[in-house]
Amino acid sequence: MAFSELSRPWRARGHSNPLGRLLLCHGFTGSPQSMRPWAEDHARRGWEVELPLLPGHATTEQDLARTRWEDWYGAVRDAALELSEGHGPIAVGGLSMGGALTLALAEDPALEGRIGAIIAVNPGMTVPSVAAIARPLSRLVPTLPGIGSDVALPGATEEAYARLPVRAVAELRALFRATRRNLGAVQVPLLLATSRTDHTVPPTDSDIVAAGVTGPVERLSLPCSYHLATLDHDAELLFDASDRFLRAHLPRGGGDG
Repeated sequence: MAFSELSRPWRARGHSNPLGRLLLCHGFTGSPQSMRPWAEDHARRGWEVELPLLPGHATTEQDLARTRWEDWYGAVRDAALELSEGHGPIAVGGLSMGGALTLALAEDPALEGRIGAIIAVNPGMTVPSVAAIARPLSRLVPTLPGIGSDVALPGATEEAYARLPVRAVAELRALFRATRRNLGAVQVPLLLATSRTDHTVPPTDSDIVAAGVTGPVERLSLPCSYHLATLDHDAELLFDASDRFLRAHLPRGGGDG
């Protein structure tokens, strides 16, 4: 599909007295477009926001097939380091694979003290068993039908690849396995938002996260949304809960650095 300006990286900086700094991570095969409502909402409320584009996304499926999960993680890790430099703890939020990346950042010992609170929306932790053979399978079947636009709200769509590169599924599986293995290292407060009906990520993946982390967890049910809750009926519910949660757990302005 054609990707619009909404799929480009986006940031809101320059508040004279920001509530804090928030890094947002989009999902697998998607783009910042799915996170722009969240980013713009929090920018209006007084947060400084960084919304990067992950490598291999919003270009071509072939580009995504050439990336590794370490490329995706490296991009958000660099953004977290840059956003937190000289400003103290930041917040990180993510959707789907972006939720897994958010948790991975909170597990990273090099980021200890730089992240004060996290929000994971329908975070992925598992993939179908066929993903175990995705690399050899990709030589026979390079792509499958896409997984974008799992939205209940009529007219809402996601800017995402129409086809899913099978090789990239192997990288997604590796990311989920690495993140799940280290969930016990997540000690910062977590807001865990889960759609009641999700055709992309099983809601039980959120239960895996809640059981695995060691920090405080607040659960938020999204009863009227499918996977892409940031574009769906419960978006305002999510954004209000996000703002309240971050105000409660993040020093105003992100601290003194």
